[in-house]
Amino acid sequence: MTGADIITAILLAGILIAVVVYLLYWLYRRSSKEVAFVRTGLGGERVVITGGALVLPIVHNVTLVGMNTLRLEVRRDGDKALITKNRMRIDVVAEFTVRVRSDTQAVSLAAQTLGRRSMSADEVREVVQGRFVDALASVAARMTMDGIQENRDVYMKDVRAIIEESVARNGLEIEAVSLTGLDQTSIEQFNPSNAFDAEGLTRLTEQIETRKKARNDIEQDTMVAIRSKNLEAEIEALEIDRKSEYARLEQEREVAKQRALEKAQVAMERATRDREAQEAEIRAEEEVEIARIQREKALEAERSLRETTLTEEIEARRKHRNDVERDTQIAIHAKDRQAEVEILEIEKEIEFARLGQQEAIAGQRAAQMAEIARRQSSGEQEAETARIAALEAIERARILQERAVESERIARNQEVDRLEVLRRKVLQLEEQERAIAITRKEKDKAEAQAETEQARARAVEAEEKVASAREREAAERRKLVELIEAARAVESEALQLTTIAAAQTNAAEQKAAADRFVTLSQKLRYEIDAEGRRALNEAENIRTDDNREHALRMKLLEHIEGIVRESVKPLENIDSIKILQVDGVPGVNSPSDVGSGGTGSGDPASGGGSMTDRIVNSAMKYRTQAAFVDGLMKDLGLPMEHLGSAGGLSFRNFAEAPPEDNADDKPGGDDSDDGNDKDGSPSDDDN
Repeated sequence: MTGADIITAILLAGILIAVVVYLLYWLYRRSSKEVAFVRTGLGGERVVITGGALVLPIVHNVTLVGMNTLRLEVRRDGDKALITKNRMRIDVVAEFTVRVRSDTQAVSLAAQTLGRRSMSADEVREVVQGRFVDALASVAARMTMDGIQENRDVYMKDVRAIIEESVARNGLEIEAVSLTGLDQTSIEQFNPSNAFDAEGLTRLTEQIETRKKARNDIEQDTMVAIRSKNLEAEIEALEIDRKSEYARLEQEREVAKQRALEKAQVAMERATRDREAQEAEIRAEEEVEIARIQREKALEAERSLRETTLTEEIEARRKHRNDVERDTQIAIHAKDRQAEVEILEIEKEIEFARLGQQEAIAGQRAAQMAEIARRQSSGEQEAETARIAALEAIERARILQERAVESERIARNQEVDRLEVLRRKVLQLEEQERAIAITRKEKDKAEAQAETEQARARAVEAEEKVASAREREAAERRKLVELIEAARAVESEALQLTTIAAAQTNAAEQKAAADRFVTLSQKLRYEIDAEGRRALNEAENIRTDDNREHALRMKLLEHIEGIVRESVKPLENIDSIKILQVDGVPGVNSPSDVGSGGTGSGDPASGGGSMTDRIVNSAMKYRTQAAFVDGLMKDLGLPMEHLGSAGGLSFRNFAEAPPEDNADDKPGGDDSDDGNDKDGSPSDDDN
């Protein structure tokens, strides 16, 4: 063998190897983890899952089978919702993960039943969705909605047990099932005319109303409990305030009582001292008078010659002395009674007692000074006049004091009565409100009323003692407050007037500026609008008729959708439409009706043929169209029985209409109206 033969052999071997490699690349089909295939044809069926096989284009066929896990979601909601055992509709969303089993028989079944659809989840869903829905509905029909919610795993296990056998016939297996969504269907989806929905709607309405009632009961009970607790807290707070107020009033009463006692004690001591001083003065005066009388008696013994005169004078002076003593005793007793009255009045009103006492003391002193002046004077008449004037002054002071005390007492009693009536009204309202809110605490209310009465008595007693001082302080305080408020009002009014004037000035300036800007902006806008209208008018003037027509058509095209929508709205009320098309029947657009020189309209008179043919065609045309006309007239509600029959026309005889009637109103009509000739045969026009 020469070198050329060797080279040739090597080249042939290389070419052969290249051809074999190419053929293997082209003809050898390999499977993968994601895709298996089934080869059919020469050599029978061969399932390839993990290996490969030769696939000849002519003698073999390959079916690909997807081995991936597919996620299939089944959603049943709205009017397609599932119906449970208690006739409730539920919206369900379930996920199923399926795949082809990794064995030869399953792959073969998948290739046979699914084919290339096993590669797409949507296409697989179209095949098995009905089974999944049936399984979901079957298990749901055996359980209630609450049972499904509480036993979701049991529900999905039952569904899986049903569908596993079904999908196994397609070579599939269920990896997992999941109930991802479960809820009651909206109540609007329930059809009251449906037996299932009517029962479910009844139960659902009953449950909703029951839950609503229970929720309302809970809310109302909670509200009542809250308000009761608030009421108890308010009652306790009011009770604390009441006790605090009572304690404060008790303290004020004790303080006022102690203050009144101290003032009364001071007044009594002062009155005692004044009375002792007055008694000492009276005793001194008596001693002076006695000494003077003794001196007069000594002088009288010396003056024997004037015994009678002196005796009369002594008797007169003795009488005068007795009168003075009697007047002094009367004054002392009156002062004692007045002091006792003052002491009693001091307990009611200290200030008035003190003023009365001062006035009495001033009157007494005036009387004593008048008496001393009278004694020191030389005339008995002046002394008597001074004494009478002093007594009158004392009497007037006493009367004025009694009147003032009586007036004050009456006014104070009236004010106390008014406050008492007002307080009783307020307490009565409070007691009524408490009686409405608190019916189970009558005992506490009685005790509170008793304490209130006691406190009222103490308050009245305290108010009687401190009323004058409080009124004076209140008057002073009101006067001061009024002065302050008046000054403040004057200052505020001045400041307000100043501020208003400044604000009005500023507002006027701003309004003037704003008006100027508004005027300028309106002027500019009007100029721009006028310019725009002028340009539009010029453009409109130079447009041609074709351009205007084109613009009109464009506007029509823009609104064509709405026009068509509004124009076809009446068609929504049409229930059905019948279209009758008859071809090839003698007498109805048949070829025999169209003559060689005819128009094709089907009119026998316009076609060719003999008279016999035309008569036969007319009869055939009438007999053929009669059935269609009868059906059409029945659909229109005008049965032909009242007009005539197709087999042999028979018409009722009607009386002749009056000459003045219109031809259209004649019952029989003329020959052209009733469609018959004079002999009763149908005309060609009716046919």
